[in-house]
Amino acid sequence: MDYQQLLPIIVAVIGSAGLWTFLSQKAKLTHEKNMKDGATVAQFNDTLKEQVEGLVKKVDKLSEDKEKLLLAMSDMKASLAEANITIKHLEEMLRAR
Repeated sequence: MDYQQLLPIIVAVIGSAGLWTFLSQKAKLTHEKNMKDGATVAQFNDTLKEQVEGLVKKVDKLSEDKEKLLLAMSDMKASLAEANITIKHLEEMLRAR
């Protein structure tokens, strides 16, 4: 074989090695980017979970506070009704005199 016959083979081998290196590097960079994005997404999800847990605690506390206020209001309504009855009774006693 002479030089002119070997030249296309040598160029093809060098070109394929360069292509292989390029594709390997591209795959490596894509993998690293995906890993970084995955870590960012995981961190974002963790932050969201923490925020949701905090909001759940706040909602639970607000529900407890609401129940306490409703009980206090019902006690006040009962006291007010009792006071109204006492006032009406006293008014009737004054009219009867």
